[in-house]
Amino acid sequence: MFLYNLTLQPASAISSTVLGHFSGTKQQELVVARGPRLELWQADTTTGKLSIEHSEDLFCRIRGLAPFRIAGGTKDYIALAADTGAFCVLEYSTKERRFLAVQYHEFGRTGLRRLVAGQYVAADPRGRAVMVAAVERSKIVYIITRDSEARVVLASPLEASRPSTVCFDVVAVDVGYENPVFAAIESSYEEEAEGKQLVYYELDLGLNHVVRKWSTEVGDSAHRLIALPGGGDGPSGVLVCMEGRIEYRHQGGAVQGVDMPRRLEDPEGRGQMVVASAVHRMKQAFFILAQAENGDVFKITVDYSDEGVRRVGIGYFDTLPAASDLCILRAGFLFAASGAGGSHQLFQFENLGNDEESAQYTAHEELESLALVDEIEGASAVVRAQALHVAAGEEAPQIYALCGAGAQSSLKILRHGADVSEVAVSELPAAPRAVWTLQTEDRGELIVVGFAASTLVLAMGDDLAEADLPGVALDEATLAVSAMDGGGLVQVTPRAVRHVRGDGRVTEWAAPSAIACAAVNARQAVVALTRGSPVVYFEVDANGVLREHADRLDVGADVTCVALSPVAQTRLLAGLVAVGCADQTVRVHALEAHRSLEALGLQAVADVAHSVAFADHGGGVVALYAGLRNGLLVRAHVDAMGDLDDARTRFLGARAVQLCPVASGAVALSSAPWLCHVMQGRVRATPLSYDALEWAAPLGDALVCVAGASLRVLHVDRLGAQALTCASIPLALTPRGFCTHPGSRFFAVAETTGASSLVRVVSPFDGSSTFVDDLPPAHSALCVAAVRFADDAGEYVAVGCAEGLRLRPRGCDAATIRLYRWVEDGTALELVHATPVDGVPQALLAFDGQLLVAAGRSLALYALGTRRLLRKALTAVVAPHLIASVCAHPTQPRWLFVADARESVLLVAFNAVARAFHVVVDDSLPRHITCMHPLEDGLTVVAADKFGSLFVLRAPEAAAQCLDADPSAARAAYERPRMPGAAPFCWRAVAEFHVGDMVTAIDVCSLAPHARPVILYATLLGAVHVAVPLVGQGDVDFFTALESALRKHCPPVSGRDHQAYRSAFMPVRSVVDGDLCESFYLLTEEQRTLVAGEVDRAQMDILKKMEDVRAMFAF
Repeated sequence: MFLYNLTLQPASAISSTVLGHFSGTKQQELVVARGPRLELWQADTTTGKLSIEHSEDLFCRIRGLAPFRIAGGTKDYIALAADTGAFCVLEYSTKERRFLAVQYHEFGRTGLRRLVAGQYVAADPRGRAVMVAAVERSKIVYIITRDSEARVVLASPLEASRPSTVCFDVVAVDVGYENPVFAAIESSYEEEAEGKQLVYYELDLGLNHVVRKWSTEVGDSAHRLIALPGGGDGPSGVLVCMEGRIEYRHQGGAVQGVDMPRRLEDPEGRGQMVVASAVHRMKQAFFILAQAENGDVFKITVDYSDEGVRRVGIGYFDTLPAASDLCILRAGFLFAASGAGGSHQLFQFENLGNDEESAQYTAHEELESLALVDEIEGASAVVRAQALHVAAGEEAPQIYALCGAGAQSSLKILRHGADVSEVAVSELPAAPRAVWTLQTEDRGELIVVGFAASTLVLAMGDDLAEADLPGVALDEATLAVSAMDGGGLVQVTPRAVRHVRGDGRVTEWAAPSAIACAAVNARQAVVALTRGSPVVYFEVDANGVLREHADRLDVGADVTCVALSPVAQTRLLAGLVAVGCADQTVRVHALEAHRSLEALGLQAVADVAHSVAFADHGGGVVALYAGLRNGLLVRAHVDAMGDLDDARTRFLGARAVQLCPVASGAVALSSAPWLCHVMQGRVRATPLSYDALEWAAPLGDALVCVAGASLRVLHVDRLGAQALTCASIPLALTPRGFCTHPGSRFFAVAETTGASSLVRVVSPFDGSSTFVDDLPPAHSALCVAAVRFADDAGEYVAVGCAEGLRLRPRGCDAATIRLYRWVEDGTALELVHATPVDGVPQALLAFDGQLLVAAGRSLALYALGTRRLLRKALTAVVAPHLIASVCAHPTQPRWLFVADARESVLLVAFNAVARAFHVVVDDSLPRHITCMHPLEDGLTVVAADKFGSLFVLRAPEAAAQCLDADPSAARAAYERPRMPGAAPFCWRAVAEFHVGDMVTAIDVCSLAPHARPVILYATLLGAVHVAVPLVGQGDVDFFTALESALRKHCPPVSGRDHQAYRSAFMPVRSVVDGDLCESFYLLTEEQRTLVAGEVDRAQMDILKKMEDVRAMFAF
């Protein structure tokens, strides 16, 4: 087995966010770290929409970010601290549209180590120095300068290490242009050490060394520092955040503190801790927003004078979901980045609060000082996920994931596609056939709607209203229409070509036979006739008159569709026309005067072309799209001479594909609407998360579309930023598992937190809860499974519960299995009975017509009884330590896979005669399993551990032969094991791969119609990946060579060795990193040529191969 690993959706959780001018423009931008990816985000200050401008995989664990700007510079740089054992300075290049490493310095070993610097990074506000600190002991300071060409230069590192000291936070103190100062919260663990201290480290620029300048004791609960403005903009110093209290500290200044307000309903006791903060500077003033654990945001003000700080004030501001970072933009926006469970939100300031300071407050139920203007849904803290076909009529499965914790928990529904906002809907008297938009000088933007035998003109305003457009034939169907240069328009009807001049005069060319199809632009028109199928070409002459060309084009077959190429910026006319023919070909002909109507290219297709369209993808790249009647979309590259090559095919749906050109792409309409566009150098076909459409036309940055008998104006949000759209169904408590009813497809979800738990039935169609059962107090719902018993036709749901659960040592006061029956057509549950069991139930499984219960190290089988479940079999010791999960065997009803929390995966067989479970295959390596899924052959299992590794285990051939001869494994159980305490056979690892994040869910499914199955898995931080099996040895050799060439010539900008990263715990084996291969799209032409030469393939072949894998297996 050889796998090709791809990321479908990057991690949702944001670990770090910085604000600055990274593109060198006046607009503020956000750089966020999501898992191993670094992304550049922009906030449109006009619309308030967030957009992801660039996303790049650094193949490392990003630990911290800090922005800085060298004095006199116009752009900000990024100080990156990661698990690379090095300090890196990154720059965003607007020319190459990617991050570039401008400085790189190694100082330690790779990995997340407490003694290696990188956990904290802080940059001097004047851009003169950066401190990189470790959790323990190590602190390194770099002096930043620039050379004669204004390039960033790092001086030799200066150490400020202190042994036996733990660091809790580091910030740069704003001291103006005095020697840079860094503040840290430290605690020494020596025997006679004091408590936590606030320490100032000063970098002496003259002597070129770092000294421990000043220290003072702070509370033991001190955990966060907030640097205040200085250098004439503020008092300098820091705010020390402690449990329930905030204090101002600075060398030579008096201590000023204030207690954090408390909610009226909160009991006295432990105070809140600050989890996120932001400082906003205004003219001669500033304020701080600090968020507590419960989501409450407080406004902190500092009253100061030349003598120092007089007082610190704090007041309740508003309540937001708990964030990992807060950033205040000068345009009046607040960005709140979610670390787990929630969405990333952009708020606009309505006011700056009422400045009321009181010891207690009542939290706002609705936002009062902020207004939500945009939101990016996240799917972080994935507990469990599965690909299911739930909604009727959807060809591809959706991913249903349980996410979050506590009040931020939800059931996420992930679909392939882009989010679409519905701006306006207008009902029409009949179903239109097509729609176009016209930009006129006197009437503004107009919409022309074509019906079967008439035409309607609408004007844009507060509402769509019928408009009068002189010269347009409203009593005829319209095949094509366009505004003309110099005023006027051209309208093509089935019987004529009508040219409406700017002065109102109408020139009409009567067709000798009916017109089948047409294409027009501002100076040209092409029409195809039904009789004899000649193509007639029109062009505007010097007098502004649309005249027929002397020659006509006869392609020798019926013409089904035509299209004009985009007009280059330096030209007035389109140079090419594409003609789709009934002989299953698409032809390209020239329109230039020196080679008028000359045949340039021909592409054979699999069916008759229903529509054709050109698209300018930028950089001189022009593509020709052909939508076929069988639902296939063909894209071919158009070279400089007009020839067609590099044809690629993709299946879009069961309907014929209608193409509608838009800016730098095309809308393809089939069973679902698709948008073909370019993102980061790659041409993508993205489905729109909306109903089926019949036609579309561009309307500014939106689309005006036809759907049935209605006209709809749609806006595509954040195109290309995320491959999956996310719909959220809120839950009350932390989810632990779910199962579905086979008929209604409703979800039964077990939720728990603290001492309360419940079982909920959720509709995936409207998000409503149709049933909720609150469990008794102190009961924790731990697992859930759908079960059908052999002697009963009903559908049941079993929930494993523990009363008084203890985690260390693991145990409980009592444990039960609560059995529910589906009622009301699968929309509600009815409690049948609760059965006491021994030990904490870790996993449940429907097994051979009975219920399998895994508790501790044991497996037990239960049958359905009248008043309780009846235990039919028990094996006290199956797993060495603790059973984490169980999976059914795909082919044998009495075999199963058991995952041990510390000792990998076991293949277990049930002996029905002895009523016992026998372990047949185990592992020789200890693996801390988080999830697993068997493959169809029954002897191979895909699993993941808590350290972020994904691996494939396969049983030896001898085990398969033994089980074929003795399915109950009775003989093998009593044979001599290969070693004491071991099973008769051992797994063989056939693939190993380090993901970089804990995998919490694995499934095997087909993501597209007629596609082969892939391994789908989701991670704790919300990323979704697929591992595609490579079948042919040619594919294996190609992708292995490409990966090796990219490692050699184009390493990640973070400096992390890619092979070492993917081999963090076990050497990578039989897996190609598709994310690294797809970084080929971001390379410069010189780098692409170098890599292509190493692989001995043309660049076009490399791009086509990668695109084909995504098109065939994923998206």
